[in-house]
Amino acid sequence: MTDLSPHFSFYELTRTSLTEYQKANAFEAESYVPALTALCATLLEPVRAKFGPVSIHSGFRGLTVNAAVKGTKGSQHLRGEAADFSCPGARLEDVMRWIVTESGLHYGQVILEGRHGPPTWIHLSLGQPYRVGSSCMQALVTTDGKQYAPYKG
Repeated sequence: MTDLSPHFSFYELTRTSLTEYQKANAFEAESYVPALTALCATLLEPVRAKFGPVSIHSGFRGLTVNAAVKGTKGSQHLRGEAADFSCPGARLEDVMRWIVTESGLHYGQVILEGRHGPPTWIHLSLGQPYRVGSSCMQALVTTDGKQYAPYKG
């Protein structure tokens, strides 16, 4: 099990910088391959087609990894429904604006995120609860991961 879509691999969407949890995280993710595949095919592939390579910061996070990074207990990362990413060849603000105003993508949430300064990644998720085609289309911005404001483009 290596490819989830033409440009995204299972390893890429389950990789963690917490190397001691890598094997367990990949093992836990095996149950969520359908969601990970939908995430890649319906959301990440269109972003890549528009902006070029996509660098995944965080995809699937099992319970141990999610707790270690202080993720929320209801995080869609736990179900393979979300990814945090950047596009090395594009400004995050441009990617965010495209997703929200031009792309036609049906997402659950898209969040322009950063910690203690300018945005450093975008969180993008499938509609919740996970069903291909469902969406809530919530667009937000945060600079501290605690307070969120509506995205105004």
